[in-house]
Amino acid sequence: MDSTLQKYPRIPDYNTKHNPEFNPRTYISIQERVNNDPDFENFYLNKLIKEGWYKLANVEHLLSEEMKGRHFKYRLNGKSMSGEEKGTFRSGGIIIGRDKNNNGYILYKAYNGCLFPLQLKDINDIYIKDPNSKLEGNKKEKNIKGTVSFKYPVEVTAFPVHLNEKIIHYAKDNYKRDRFMLSKKFEYAYKTGDWKFV
Repeated sequence: MDSTLQKYPRIPDYNTKHNPEFNPRTYISIQERVNNDPDFENFYLNKLIKEGWYKLANVEHLLSEEMKGRHFKYRLNGKSMSGEEKGTFRSGGIIIGRDKNNNGYILYKAYNGCLFPLQLKDINDIYIKDPNSKLEGNKKEKNIKGTVSFKYPVEVTAFPVHLNEKIIHYAKDNYKRDRFMLSKKFEYAYKTGDWKFV
C-alpha cells in the first residue's frame, strides 16, 4: 500500500459552512447509519437504485476520464490501512481525477470539502450515479422548476436538518431526518443553493 497517500491532513473546504448548533460529536451521519443499522442500509441502498445509482462491474473503470465530476460511494474490502472491516460503507463524494502517472488511486472531494486519495486496491464495491438518471441534469429532468421552498421550522426537536448555515427542518427522529435529507427537494437545494423559506 502507498502509505504516502495517508500522510497529508484532510482539511475541510472553508466554504463548507455548518450551523453554529451543529455538533460533530452528536451528529449521526447517513454513512454511520448504513454501517450500523441493517434496516436503514436496506432502505438507503434501495433508494439509491431507484435514483439511478448502480454498481460498477470493475473498479478500474474509476480511472476513466468520463468518471471525472461524477458522484460515487464505495465499500472497503478490509485490506486498507484504516483497518475497517470488509463491506464498510463510505459516502464518497465527487471524483476529481487521477495522477496520470499512477493508476493506483483516484482523488475525490468529500461532501464536507475534504480531498481524499482512494486506492483502488482498497475498494470492494463502487456505486456510481448515472448521469442520465432523472436526478442529475437540469431542473426539468428533476421535475423541479425554479426555487424550492421549505416551511420555516417552528417546533424544535433534537433532530435538526442543516442546509449551509441554517436549520431548515426539525424531524421527529433520526429515521425521519434521514428521509428528509434523501428527498429530491433537499438534494436539489443542497446542490444548487436555489431555495427559500416560506
